[in-house]
Amino acid sequence: MTTRKLCLLLILFILTNVKMLPAKNVLMDILGAYQKYQEVNMTMWLVGDIGAEKRFGKELQFWMGLTQKPEKDPKTNAYVRGVFDRLIPHYNTRGMKYTLQVIRESSANAFVIPGGHVYVHTGLLDVAQSDDELAAVIAHELAHAERRHALKNFRASTAAVAILNKAVKNKRDRETWGTLLSYLTLMKFSRTQEDEADDLGQARMAVAGFNPAAQVTLWEKFLKKHGDSKGIEQYLSSHPPSSDRIQNARNNLKKMNVSEQAVFANTRQIMTFDRVNLVANSSFEDAPTSAGLIPAWETIEGKTGLADAAAITGKRSLQLSSEQRMTSARVLSDFIAINIASDFVFSVWSRSENGQQNAAVGLELYDNQKRLRNRLWAIRPSAPLGQEWQKIEARIANIGENRIFSANTAFMRIVLQTGPFSEGSVWFDEVNLRPYGAVEPINLLAGGDFERADSSGVPVGVSGRPGLLCLDFEKANSGYASLQMKGAGEGETGFVFTPIAIEGLKAGQQISCSLFFLGSQQQKGVVIVEMLNAAGEPLTRRLAQVEFETTPDKWQATSFAFKHELQKDEEGVAKAIRLRVAASIPVDASIWFDTFVMR
Repeated sequence: MTTRKLCLLLILFILTNVKMLPAKNVLMDILGAYQKYQEVNMTMWLVGDIGAEKRFGKELQFWMGLTQKPEKDPKTNAYVRGVFDRLIPHYNTRGMKYTLQVIRESSANAFVIPGGHVYVHTGLLDVAQSDDELAAVIAHELAHAERRHALKNFRASTAAVAILNKAVKNKRDRETWGTLLSYLTLMKFSRTQEDEADDLGQARMAVAGFNPAAQVTLWEKFLKKHGDSKGIEQYLSSHPPSSDRIQNARNNLKKMNVSEQAVFANTRQIMTFDRVNLVANSSFEDAPTSAGLIPAWETIEGKTGLADAAAITGKRSLQLSSEQRMTSARVLSDFIAINIASDFVFSVWSRSENGQQNAAVGLELYDNQKRLRNRLWAIRPSAPLGQEWQKIEARIANIGENRIFSANTAFMRIVLQTGPFSEGSVWFDEVNLRPYGAVEPINLLAGGDFERADSSGVPVGVSGRPGLLCLDFEKANSGYASLQMKGAGEGETGFVFTPIAIEGLKAGQQISCSLFFLGSQQQKGVVIVEMLNAAGEPLTRRLAQVEFETTPDKWQATSFAFKHELQKDEEGVAKAIRLRVAASIPVDASIWFDTFVMR
Protein backbone atom coordinates (compact mmCIF):
# COMPACT_ATOMS: atom_id res chain seq x y z
CA MET A 1 0.00 0.00 0.00
CA THR A 2 1.40 3.42 -0.95
CA THR A 3 2.03 6.24 1.50
CA ARG A 4 -0.72 8.34 -0.09
CA LYS A 5 -3.32 5.59 0.19
CA LEU A 6 -2.42 4.90 3.82
CA CYS A 7 -2.73 8.59 4.71
CA LEU A 8 -6.14 8.80 2.99
CA LEU A 9 -7.38 5.81 4.95
CA LEU A 10 -6.26 7.40 8.22
CA ILE A 11 -8.01 10.65 7.33
CA LEU A 12 -11.21 8.87 6.31
CA PHE A 13 -11.16 6.89 9.56
CA ILE A 14 -11.00 10.10 11.59
CA LEU A 15 -13.67 11.88 9.56
CA THR A 16 -16.08 8.98 9.87
CA ASN A 17 -15.51 8.62 13.62
CA VAL A 18 -15.92 12.22 14.75
CA LYS A 19 -19.18 14.02 15.34
CA MET A 20 -19.78 17.68 14.72
CA LEU A 21 -16.44 18.99 15.97
CA PRO A 22 -14.89 22.35 15.22
CA ALA A 23 -12.81 22.36 12.03
CA LYS A 24 -9.65 23.16 14.00
CA ASN A 25 -10.05 20.02 16.10
CA VAL A 26 -10.56 17.87 12.98
CA LEU A 27 -7.39 19.30 11.42
CA MET A 28 -5.41 18.63 14.60
CA ASP A 29 -6.66 15.03 14.60
CA ILE A 30 -5.60 14.62 10.96
CA LEU A 31 -2.12 16.01 11.66
CA GLY A 32 -1.85 13.82 14.73
CA ALA A 33 -2.80 10.75 12.68
CA TYR A 34 -0.18 11.61 10.08
CA GLN A 35 2.47 12.05 12.79
CA LYS A 36 1.48 8.72 14.29
CA TYR A 37 1.80 7.13 10.85
CA GLN A 38 5.32 8.58 10.50
CA GLU A 39 6.32 7.23 13.91
CA VAL A 40 4.98 3.80 12.96
CA ASN A 41 6.85 3.95 9.66
CA MET A 42 10.08 4.84 11.51
CA THR A 43 9.61 1.84 13.81
CA MET A 44 8.93 -0.43 10.83
CA TRP A 45 12.13 0.73 9.15
CA LEU A 46 14.17 0.06 12.28
CA VAL A 47 12.90 -3.53 12.33
CA GLY A 48 13.88 -3.95 8.65
CA ASP A 49 10.66 -3.37 6.66
CA ILE A 50 11.50 -2.65 2.99
CA GLY A 51 8.35 -0.62 2.32
CA ALA A 52 9.12 1.57 5.31
CA GLU A 53 12.64 2.18 4.00
CA LYS A 54 11.22 3.24 0.62
CA ARG A 55 8.93 5.76 2.33
CA PHE A 56 11.64 7.00 4.68
CA GLY A 57 14.00 7.40 1.71
CA LYS A 58 11.51 9.57 -0.15
CA GLU A 59 11.12 11.79 2.92
CA LEU A 60 14.90 12.17 3.14
CA GLN A 61 15.09 12.93 -0.61
CA PHE A 62 12.68 15.81 -0.08
CA TRP A 63 14.86 17.35 2.63
CA MET A 64 18.01 16.74 0.61
CA GLY A 65 16.41 18.70 -2.22
CA LEU A 66 16.08 21.70 0.11
CA THR A 67 19.71 21.64 1.19
CA GLN A 68 21.67 20.48 -1.87
CA LYS A 69 22.32 22.26 -5.18
CA PRO A 70 21.96 19.84 -8.11
CA GLU A 71 24.46 19.90 -10.97
CA LYS A 72 22.80 21.28 -14.12
CA ASP A 73 25.43 20.42 -16.72
CA PRO A 74 23.84 17.62 -18.81
CA LYS A 75 27.21 16.16 -19.87
CA THR A 76 28.42 15.81 -16.28
CA ASN A 77 25.12 14.23 -15.22
CA ALA A 78 25.17 11.86 -18.19
CA TYR A 79 28.75 10.82 -17.43
CA VAL A 80 28.12 9.96 -13.76
CA ARG A 81 24.78 8.32 -14.57
CA GLY A 82 26.44 6.17 -17.21
CA VAL A 83 28.73 4.69 -14.54
CA PHE A 84 25.85 4.32 -12.07
CA ASP A 85 23.56 2.60 -14.61
CA ARG A 86 26.24 0.02 -15.46
CA LEU A 87 26.63 -0.90 -11.79
CA ILE A 88 22.99 -1.04 -10.63
CA PRO A 89 21.98 -4.32 -12.34
CA HIS A 90 24.61 -6.16 -10.29
CA TYR A 91 23.16 -5.25 -6.87
CA ASN A 92 20.28 -6.67 -4.87
CA THR A 93 17.99 -3.65 -4.41
CA ARG A 94 15.24 -5.68 -2.67
CA GLY A 95 12.65 -4.01 -4.90
CA MET A 96 13.76 -0.49 -4.01
CA LYS A 97 14.37 1.96 -6.85
CA TYR A 98 17.92 3.21 -6.33
CA THR A 99 18.51 6.75 -7.64
CA LEU A 100 21.43 9.03 -8.40
CA GLN A 101 21.82 12.79 -7.85
CA VAL A 102 24.92 14.75 -8.83
CA ILE A 103 25.48 17.71 -6.48
CA ARG A 104 27.39 20.85 -7.45
CA GLU A 105 29.85 20.94 -4.56
CA SER A 106 33.65 21.22 -4.59
CA SER A 107 34.29 18.67 -1.84
CA ALA A 108 35.31 15.12 -2.80
CA ASN A 109 32.24 13.45 -1.37
CA ALA A 110 29.78 10.67 -2.13
CA PHE A 111 27.21 9.02 0.11
CA VAL A 112 24.03 6.96 0.08
CA ILE A 113 20.92 7.45 2.22
CA PRO A 114 18.24 4.86 3.11
CA GLY A 115 16.24 3.76 0.09
CA GLY A 116 19.37 3.46 -2.05
CA HIS A 117 19.60 7.14 -3.04
CA VAL A 118 23.19 7.90 -4.04
CA TYR A 119 24.62 11.44 -4.06
CA VAL A 120 27.89 12.35 -5.79
CA HIS A 121 29.61 15.73 -5.40
CA THR A 122 31.22 17.20 -8.52
CA GLY A 123 34.42 17.69 -6.50
CA LEU A 124 34.84 13.93 -6.46
CA LEU A 125 35.35 14.01 -10.23
CA ASP A 126 38.56 15.99 -9.71
CA VAL A 127 39.94 13.13 -7.61
CA ALA A 128 38.39 10.11 -9.35
CA GLN A 129 39.75 11.00 -12.77
CA SER A 130 38.67 7.88 -14.62
CA ASP A 131 35.50 5.87 -15.19
CA ASP A 132 36.95 3.00 -13.15
CA GLU A 133 37.89 5.15 -10.15
CA LEU A 134 34.45 6.76 -10.10
CA ALA A 135 32.93 3.28 -10.35
CA ALA A 136 34.99 2.22 -7.33
CA VAL A 137 33.38 4.97 -5.21
CA ILE A 138 29.81 4.42 -6.43
CA ALA A 139 30.17 0.63 -6.14
CA HIS A 140 31.33 1.11 -2.54
CA GLU A 141 28.28 3.26 -1.73
CA LEU A 142 25.90 0.80 -3.38
CA ALA A 143 27.45 -1.98 -1.31
CA HIS A 144 26.61 0.00 1.86
CA ALA A 145 23.03 0.30 0.55
CA GLU A 146 22.67 -3.40 -0.30
CA ARG A 147 23.96 -4.48 3.10
CA ARG A 148 21.83 -1.79 4.80
CA HIS A 149 24.68 -0.56 6.96
CA ALA A 150 22.90 2.73 7.78
CA LEU A 151 19.98 0.79 9.27
CA LYS A 152 22.33 -1.36 11.37
CA ASN A 153 24.11 1.73 12.68
CA PHE A 154 20.83 3.40 13.63
CA ARG A 155 19.70 0.34 15.53
CA ALA A 156 22.94 0.35 17.53
CA SER A 157 22.86 4.06 18.37
CA THR A 158 20.48 5.46 20.97
CA ALA A 159 21.50 9.00 19.95
CA ALA A 160 20.70 8.32 16.27
CA VAL A 161 17.25 6.93 17.10
CA ALA A 162 16.59 9.99 19.27
CA ILE A 163 17.46 12.30 16.36
CA LEU A 164 15.25 10.29 14.03
CA ASN A 165 12.35 10.35 16.51
CA LYS A 166 12.66 14.12 16.97
CA ALA A 167 12.69 14.70 13.21
CA VAL A 168 9.57 12.60 12.69
CA LYS A 169 7.71 14.50 15.42
CA ASN A 170 8.83 17.86 14.05
CA LYS A 171 8.17 17.57 10.33
CA ARG A 172 8.76 21.27 9.66
CA ASP A 173 11.82 21.64 11.84
CA ARG A 174 14.65 22.22 9.35
CA GLU A 175 17.30 22.21 12.05
CA THR A 176 16.34 18.75 13.30
CA TRP A 177 16.09 17.31 9.80
CA GLY A 178 19.40 18.93 8.94
CA THR A 179 20.98 17.20 11.92
CA LEU A 180 19.51 13.89 10.78
CA LEU A 181 20.83 14.36 7.23
CA SER A 182 24.27 15.31 8.57
CA TYR A 183 24.31 12.13 10.60
CA LEU A 184 23.43 10.07 7.53
CA THR A 185 25.76 11.75 5.04
CA LEU A 186 28.76 11.79 7.37
CA MET A 187 28.02 8.47 9.03
CA LYS A 188 31.15 6.69 10.22
CA PHE A 189 30.99 3.04 9.36
CA SER A 190 32.74 0.35 11.35
CA ARG A 191 35.92 -1.27 10.05
CA THR A 192 33.95 -4.44 9.37
CA GLN A 193 31.33 -2.54 7.38
CA GLU A 194 33.99 -0.68 5.35
CA ASP A 195 35.78 -3.94 4.55
CA GLU A 196 32.51 -5.52 3.52
CA ALA A 197 31.66 -2.56 1.25
CA ASP A 198 35.19 -2.61 -0.21
CA ASP A 199 35.08 -6.32 -1.03
CA LEU A 200 31.55 -6.30 -2.39
CA GLY A 201 32.03 -3.07 -4.35
CA GLN A 202 35.30 -4.23 -5.91
CA ALA A 203 33.73 -7.54 -6.98
CA ARG A 204 30.58 -5.92 -8.40
CA MET A 205 32.46 -3.25 -10.37
CA ALA A 206 34.52 -6.03 -11.98
CA VAL A 207 31.36 -7.91 -12.98
CA ALA A 208 30.00 -4.64 -14.46
CA GLY A 209 33.06 -4.39 -16.72
CA PHE A 210 35.10 -1.84 -14.78
CA ASN A 211 38.72 -2.43 -13.83
CA PRO A 212 38.82 -3.37 -10.11
CA ALA A 213 42.47 -2.25 -9.95
CA ALA A 214 41.12 1.32 -9.83
CA GLN A 215 40.13 0.82 -6.18
CA VAL A 216 43.82 0.47 -5.30
CA THR A 217 44.89 3.63 -7.17
CA LEU A 218 41.99 5.69 -5.81
CA TRP A 219 42.63 4.76 -2.17
CA GLU A 220 46.34 5.45 -2.76
CA LYS A 221 45.52 8.93 -4.05
CA PHE A 222 43.50 9.70 -0.93
CA LEU A 223 46.12 8.25 1.37
CA LYS A 224 49.00 10.08 -0.30
CA LYS A 225 47.21 13.39 0.02
CA HIS A 226 45.83 13.08 3.55
CA GLY A 227 47.85 10.44 5.37
CA ASP A 228 46.61 7.41 7.26
CA SER A 229 44.32 9.20 9.68
CA LYS A 230 44.51 12.93 10.48
CA GLY A 231 43.71 15.70 8.04
CA ILE A 232 41.15 13.65 6.13
CA GLU A 233 38.13 15.67 5.04
CA GLN A 234 34.64 15.10 3.68
CA TYR A 235 34.34 11.74 1.94
CA LEU A 236 37.52 10.56 3.55
CA SER A 237 36.32 11.38 7.05
CA SER A 238 33.43 8.91 6.80
CA HIS A 239 35.26 6.36 4.64
CA PRO A 240 38.90 6.81 5.70
CA PRO A 241 41.24 4.89 3.39
CA SER A 242 44.13 3.21 5.11
CA SER A 243 47.18 1.22 4.12
CA ASP A 244 45.34 -1.89 5.36
CA ARG A 245 42.41 -1.25 3.03
CA ILE A 246 44.77 -0.72 0.09
CA GLN A 247 46.47 -4.01 0.82
CA ASN A 248 43.07 -5.71 1.09
CA ALA A 249 42.17 -4.35 -2.36
CA ARG A 250 45.46 -5.71 -3.72
CA ASN A 251 44.71 -9.12 -2.21
CA ASN A 252 41.32 -9.10 -3.93
CA LEU A 253 42.99 -8.40 -7.28
CA LYS A 254 45.18 -11.47 -6.84
CA LYS A 255 42.10 -13.58 -6.16
CA MET A 256 40.50 -12.15 -9.33
CA ASN A 257 43.73 -12.74 -11.30
CA VAL A 258 43.78 -9.04 -12.27
CA SER A 259 47.07 -7.18 -12.53
CA GLU A 260 47.58 -3.74 -11.07
CA GLN A 261 47.74 -0.75 -13.40
CA ALA A 262 47.62 3.01 -13.13
CA VAL A 263 46.14 3.99 -16.52
CA PHE A 264 42.37 3.87 -16.88
CA ALA A 265 39.80 5.10 -19.37
CA ASN A 266 38.24 8.52 -18.78
CA THR A 267 35.19 9.20 -20.93
CA ARG A 268 34.03 12.35 -19.13
CA GLN A 269 34.92 14.53 -22.14
CA ILE A 270 33.91 11.87 -24.65
CA MET A 271 32.64 13.16 -27.95
CA THR A 272 31.35 11.54 -31.10
CA PHE A 273 30.37 13.03 -34.41
CA ASP A 274 26.96 14.57 -33.79
CA ARG A 275 25.81 14.17 -37.37
CA VAL A 276 22.85 16.19 -38.58
CA ASN A 277 22.30 14.02 -41.66
CA LEU A 278 18.68 12.82 -41.73
CA VAL A 279 19.36 9.90 -44.10
CA ALA A 280 19.89 6.46 -42.56
CA ASN A 281 22.71 4.30 -43.99
CA SER A 282 23.71 7.32 -46.05
CA SER A 283 27.01 5.83 -47.25
CA PHE A 284 25.67 2.31 -47.88
CA GLU A 285 28.23 0.82 -45.49
CA ASP A 286 25.78 -1.32 -43.50
CA ALA A 287 26.08 -4.95 -44.54
CA PRO A 288 23.18 -6.32 -46.62
CA THR A 289 20.65 -8.57 -44.91
CA SER A 290 20.63 -12.36 -45.35
CA ALA A 291 18.02 -11.81 -48.07
CA GLY A 292 20.34 -9.41 -49.88
CA LEU A 293 18.34 -6.28 -48.97
CA ILE A 294 20.03 -2.91 -48.45
CA PRO A 295 19.43 -1.64 -44.88
CA ALA A 296 17.34 1.58 -44.73
CA TRP A 297 16.71 1.52 -48.52
CA GLU A 298 13.91 -0.15 -50.50
CA THR A 299 14.38 -1.47 -54.04
CA ILE A 300 11.30 -0.55 -56.09
CA GLU A 301 12.35 -1.91 -59.47
CA GLY A 302 15.38 -3.06 -61.43
CA LYS A 303 18.71 -4.52 -60.40
CA THR A 304 20.30 -2.98 -57.32
CA GLY A 305 23.20 -3.95 -55.08
CA LEU A 306 26.22 -2.80 -53.10
CA ALA A 307 29.55 -2.33 -54.87
CA ASP A 308 32.64 -3.13 -52.82
CA ALA A 309 35.01 -0.99 -54.87
CA ALA A 310 35.44 2.57 -56.14
CA ALA A 311 33.37 4.23 -53.39
CA ILE A 312 33.82 7.95 -52.83
CA THR A 313 33.83 7.32 -49.05
CA GLY A 314 34.32 4.15 -47.11
CA LYS A 315 34.16 0.73 -48.70
CA ARG A 316 30.78 0.46 -50.42
CA SER A 317 28.59 2.40 -52.81
CA LEU A 318 25.10 1.76 -54.24
CA GLN A 319 24.99 0.31 -57.77
CA LEU A 320 21.87 0.59 -59.94
CA SER A 321 21.85 -1.25 -63.27
CA SER A 322 19.58 -1.07 -66.31
CA GLU A 323 19.89 -4.21 -68.42
CA GLN A 324 17.57 -2.91 -71.18
CA ARG A 325 17.04 0.59 -72.58
CA MET A 326 13.39 0.71 -71.59
CA THR A 327 13.87 -0.41 -67.97
CA SER A 328 14.95 1.50 -64.89
CA ALA A 329 16.39 0.68 -61.48
CA ARG A 330 15.03 2.67 -58.55
CA VAL A 331 15.48 2.76 -54.76
CA LEU A 332 13.80 4.75 -52.00
CA SER A 333 15.24 5.82 -48.64
CA ASP A 334 13.48 5.18 -45.36
CA PHE A 335 10.72 7.60 -44.39
CA ILE A 336 12.17 10.89 -43.13
CA ALA A 337 9.98 12.93 -40.78
CA ILE A 338 10.08 16.62 -41.75
CA ASN A 339 8.94 20.03 -40.59
CA ILE A 340 7.17 21.66 -43.55
CA ALA A 341 8.31 25.09 -42.35
CA SER A 342 11.96 24.11 -42.94
CA ASP A 343 14.16 24.28 -45.99
CA PHE A 344 16.68 21.51 -46.61
CA VAL A 345 20.09 21.09 -48.19
CA PHE A 346 20.70 17.91 -50.17
CA SER A 347 23.81 16.34 -51.69
CA VAL A 348 24.85 12.99 -53.18
CA TRP A 349 27.91 11.72 -55.04
CA SER A 350 27.30 9.86 -58.28
CA ARG A 351 28.96 8.55 -61.45
CA SER A 352 28.09 6.40 -64.47
CA GLU A 353 29.68 3.45 -66.22
CA ASN A 354 30.84 5.27 -69.35
CA GLY A 355 29.23 8.69 -69.34
CA GLN A 356 26.20 7.62 -71.38
CA GLN A 357 23.88 6.40 -68.61
CA ASN A 358 21.03 8.56 -67.36
CA ALA A 359 20.26 9.13 -63.70
CA ALA A 360 17.66 11.09 -61.74
CA VAL A 361 17.35 12.17 -58.10
CA GLY A 362 14.00 13.17 -56.66
CA LEU A 363 11.57 13.18 -53.75
CA GLU A 364 8.41 11.40 -52.76
CA LEU A 365 6.14 13.23 -50.29
CA TYR A 366 3.74 11.53 -47.88
CA ASP A 367 1.07 12.53 -45.38
CA ASN A 368 1.04 11.56 -41.70
CA GLN A 369 -0.48 8.17 -42.60
CA LYS A 370 2.50 7.59 -44.94
CA ARG A 371 0.27 7.77 -48.02
CA LEU A 372 2.01 9.00 -51.18
CA ARG A 373 0.84 12.52 -52.12
CA ASN A 374 3.40 13.74 -54.63
CA ARG A 375 6.49 12.69 -56.57
CA LEU A 376 8.85 15.24 -58.11
CA TRP A 377 12.35 15.48 -59.54
CA ALA A 378 13.22 18.60 -57.62
CA ILE A 379 16.90 17.70 -57.30
CA ARG A 380 17.99 16.30 -60.69
CA PRO A 381 15.80 15.37 -63.66
CA SER A 382 16.87 12.39 -65.76
CA ALA A 383 19.96 13.22 -67.82
CA PRO A 384 23.34 11.64 -68.75
CA LEU A 385 25.76 11.36 -65.84
CA GLY A 386 29.54 11.75 -66.02
CA GLN A 387 31.94 8.84 -65.71
CA GLU A 388 33.90 10.41 -62.82
CA TRP A 389 32.51 10.94 -59.34
CA GLN A 390 30.65 14.24 -59.09
CA LYS A 391 28.71 15.85 -56.29
CA ILE A 392 25.07 16.70 -56.94
CA GLU A 393 23.84 19.45 -54.64
CA ALA A 394 20.54 21.27 -54.23
CA ARG A 395 18.66 23.41 -51.80
CA ILE A 396 15.12 22.18 -51.30
CA ALA A 397 13.54 25.60 -50.89
CA ASN A 398 10.02 25.76 -49.54
CA ILE A 399 9.11 29.41 -50.02
CA GLY A 400 6.69 31.58 -51.99
CA GLU A 401 5.07 30.15 -55.09
CA ASN A 402 7.64 27.38 -55.29
CA ARG A 403 6.52 25.62 -52.14
CA ILE A 404 7.39 21.92 -52.33
CA PHE A 405 5.57 20.80 -49.20
CA SER A 406 1.82 21.06 -48.82
CA ALA A 407 0.02 21.41 -45.50
CA ASN A 408 -0.47 17.63 -45.20
CA THR A 409 3.18 16.69 -45.89
CA ALA A 410 4.68 14.82 -42.93
CA PHE A 411 7.34 12.54 -44.48
CA MET A 412 9.67 12.46 -47.44
CA ARG A 413 11.71 9.75 -49.15
CA ILE A 414 14.76 10.21 -51.38
CA VAL A 415 14.48 8.66 -54.86
CA LEU A 416 17.61 7.45 -56.68
CA GLN A 417 16.93 6.16 -60.19
CA THR A 418 18.57 5.22 -63.50
CA GLY A 419 17.31 5.75 -67.07
CA PRO A 420 15.19 5.53 -68.87
CA PHE A 421 16.70 4.96 -72.34
CA SER A 422 20.15 3.95 -71.14
CA GLU A 423 21.81 0.64 -70.47
CA GLY A 424 24.55 0.05 -67.90
CA SER A 425 25.23 1.03 -64.31
CA VAL A 426 25.32 4.16 -62.20
CA TRP A 427 26.67 4.46 -58.66
CA PHE A 428 25.57 6.63 -55.72
CA ASP A 429 27.38 7.32 -52.45
CA GLU A 430 27.32 9.63 -49.40
CA VAL A 431 23.70 10.84 -49.49
CA ASN A 432 23.15 13.83 -47.20
CA LEU A 433 19.97 15.66 -46.24
CA ARG A 434 20.00 18.25 -43.47
CA PRO A 435 17.91 21.25 -42.44
CA TYR A 436 19.10 24.47 -44.06
CA GLY A 437 21.44 26.31 -41.69
CA ALA A 438 22.25 23.21 -39.62
CA VAL A 439 25.99 23.04 -38.98
CA GLU A 440 27.96 19.83 -38.56
CA PRO A 441 30.06 19.99 -35.36
CA ILE A 442 33.61 20.75 -36.48
CA ASN A 443 36.37 18.29 -35.64
CA LEU A 444 39.70 20.13 -35.55
CA LEU A 445 41.41 16.85 -36.44
CA ALA A 446 40.91 16.47 -40.18
CA GLY A 447 40.19 12.84 -40.98
CA GLY A 448 39.57 11.89 -37.36
CA ASP A 449 36.80 9.50 -38.40
CA PHE A 450 39.39 7.43 -40.35
CA GLU A 451 37.05 6.68 -43.22
CA ARG A 452 39.00 8.03 -46.19
CA ALA A 453 42.41 7.23 -47.60
CA ASP A 454 44.61 8.91 -50.20
CA SER A 455 45.84 7.20 -53.37
CA SER A 456 48.64 5.46 -51.43
CA GLY A 457 46.19 3.96 -48.94
CA VAL A 458 47.27 6.15 -46.01
CA PRO A 459 44.32 7.60 -44.05
CA VAL A 460 43.54 11.22 -44.97
CA GLY A 461 44.67 13.75 -42.34
CA VAL A 462 47.46 11.71 -40.73
CA SER A 463 51.06 10.83 -41.51
CA GLY A 464 53.45 8.20 -40.19
CA ARG A 465 55.85 5.46 -41.20
CA PRO A 466 54.90 3.92 -44.57
CA GLY A 467 53.41 0.45 -44.32
CA LEU A 468 52.47 0.76 -40.65
CA LEU A 469 49.27 2.80 -41.07
CA CYS A 470 46.18 1.75 -43.00
CA LEU A 471 42.39 1.81 -42.89
CA ASP A 472 40.73 -1.33 -41.55
CA PHE A 473 37.16 -1.87 -42.78
CA GLU A 474 36.68 -4.97 -40.67
CA LYS A 475 37.10 -3.18 -37.32
CA ALA A 476 35.23 0.01 -36.48
CA ASN A 477 33.80 1.56 -33.34
CA SER A 478 31.63 3.94 -35.33
CA GLY A 479 31.10 4.40 -39.03
CA TYR A 480 32.73 1.83 -41.28
CA ALA A 481 36.49 1.95 -40.79
CA SER A 482 39.25 2.55 -38.27
CA LEU A 483 42.94 3.40 -38.35
CA GLN A 484 45.19 0.37 -37.85
CA MET A 485 48.67 1.10 -36.47
CA LYS A 486 50.95 -1.90 -36.83
CA GLY A 487 54.01 -2.76 -34.77
CA ALA A 488 57.43 -1.74 -36.02
CA GLY A 489 59.28 -4.51 -34.22
CA GLU A 490 61.67 -2.09 -32.55
CA GLY A 491 61.28 1.49 -31.47
CA GLU A 492 58.02 3.40 -31.41
CA THR A 493 55.22 3.40 -33.93
CA GLY A 494 53.11 6.50 -34.22
CA PHE A 495 51.25 9.00 -36.34
CA VAL A 496 50.53 12.72 -36.33
CA PHE A 497 47.50 14.69 -37.41
CA THR A 498 47.78 17.68 -39.71
CA PRO A 499 48.74 20.66 -37.47
CA ILE A 500 46.04 23.15 -36.49
CA ALA A 501 46.88 26.83 -37.00
CA ILE A 502 46.80 28.79 -33.74
CA GLU A 503 45.45 31.91 -35.44
CA GLY A 504 42.07 30.17 -35.70
CA LEU A 505 41.85 29.56 -31.93
CA LYS A 506 40.83 31.94 -29.18
CA ALA A 507 43.17 32.74 -26.30
CA GLY A 508 42.10 30.87 -23.19
CA GLN A 509 39.86 28.55 -25.20
CA GLN A 510 39.08 25.20 -23.54
CA ILE A 511 39.73 22.37 -25.98
CA SER A 512 38.49 18.83 -25.42
CA CYS A 513 39.72 15.67 -27.08
CA SER A 514 38.45 12.10 -27.10
CA LEU A 515 39.33 8.86 -28.82
CA PHE A 516 38.39 5.20 -29.05
CA PHE A 517 41.09 2.54 -29.16
CA LEU A 518 41.47 -1.23 -29.33
CA GLY A 519 44.52 -3.50 -29.10
CA SER A 520 45.36 -6.99 -30.27
CA GLN A 521 47.01 -7.41 -26.85
CA GLN A 522 47.62 -5.37 -23.71
CA GLN A 523 49.74 -2.39 -24.80
CA LYS A 524 50.45 1.12 -23.60
CA GLY A 525 50.60 4.30 -25.62
CA VAL A 526 50.51 8.05 -25.22
CA VAL A 527 48.67 10.96 -26.82
CA ILE A 528 50.66 14.20 -26.92
CA VAL A 529 49.44 17.68 -27.79
CA GLU A 530 52.31 20.08 -28.50
CA MET A 531 52.91 23.51 -30.01
CA LEU A 532 54.99 24.05 -33.13
CA ASN A 533 57.04 27.05 -34.24
CA ALA A 534 57.15 28.44 -37.77
CA ALA A 535 59.67 25.75 -38.80
CA GLY A 536 57.35 22.97 -37.56
CA GLU A 537 59.54 22.17 -34.55
CA PRO A 538 57.88 21.38 -31.19
CA LEU A 539 58.21 23.84 -28.29
CA THR A 540 59.37 22.61 -24.89
CA ARG A 541 56.03 22.85 -23.09
CA ARG A 542 53.34 20.32 -23.95
CA LEU A 543 49.67 21.23 -23.70
CA ALA A 544 48.66 17.68 -22.81
CA GLN A 545 50.20 14.23 -22.41
CA VAL A 546 47.75 11.43 -21.72
CA GLU A 547 48.56 7.73 -21.43
CA PHE A 548 46.21 4.95 -22.51
CA GLU A 549 46.34 1.17 -22.17
CA THR A 550 44.58 -1.27 -24.48
CA THR A 551 42.71 -4.42 -23.52
CA PRO A 552 42.73 -7.29 -26.05
CA ASP A 553 39.87 -7.12 -28.56
CA LYS A 554 37.83 -4.57 -26.61
CA TRP A 555 37.03 -1.03 -27.73
CA GLN A 556 37.80 1.47 -24.98
CA ALA A 557 37.68 5.23 -24.79
CA THR A 558 39.45 8.05 -23.06
CA SER A 559 39.24 11.82 -23.13
CA PHE A 560 40.96 14.88 -21.78
CA ALA A 561 40.83 18.67 -21.93
CA PHE A 562 43.42 21.43 -22.05
CA LYS A 563 43.43 25.20 -22.31
CA HIS A 564 44.91 27.06 -25.26
CA GLU A 565 46.74 29.73 -23.31
CA LEU A 566 50.22 30.87 -24.37
CA GLN A 567 52.90 31.81 -21.90
CA LYS A 568 54.97 34.97 -22.40
CA ASP A 569 57.90 33.26 -24.12
CA GLU A 570 55.53 31.38 -26.47
CA GLU A 571 53.69 34.43 -27.81
CA GLY A 572 54.68 35.10 -31.39
CA VAL A 573 56.67 31.84 -31.48
CA ALA A 574 53.91 29.21 -31.38
CA LYS A 575 52.21 28.95 -34.76
CA ALA A 576 50.31 25.65 -34.64
CA ILE A 577 49.10 22.84 -32.41
CA ARG A 578 49.86 19.25 -33.31
CA LEU A 579 48.46 16.05 -31.87
CA ARG A 580 50.51 12.90 -32.14
CA VAL A 581 50.21 9.32 -30.90
CA ALA A 582 53.10 6.99 -30.03
CA ALA A 583 53.34 3.42 -28.75
CA SER A 584 55.85 0.58 -28.60
CA ILE A 585 54.11 -2.26 -30.44
CA PRO A 586 55.52 -5.73 -31.13
CA VAL A 587 55.91 -6.58 -34.79
CA ASP A 588 52.98 -9.02 -34.74
CA ALA A 589 50.59 -6.70 -32.86
CA SER A 590 48.38 -3.72 -33.72
CA ILE A 591 46.40 -0.89 -32.15
CA TRP A 592 43.26 0.48 -33.80
CA PHE A 593 41.87 4.02 -33.36
CA ASP A 594 38.48 5.46 -34.25
CA THR A 595 36.38 8.58 -33.73
CA PHE A 596 39.34 10.76 -32.77
CA VAL A 597 37.77 14.14 -32.02
CA MET A 598 39.13 17.52 -30.91
CA ARG A 599 36.95 20.58 -30.57
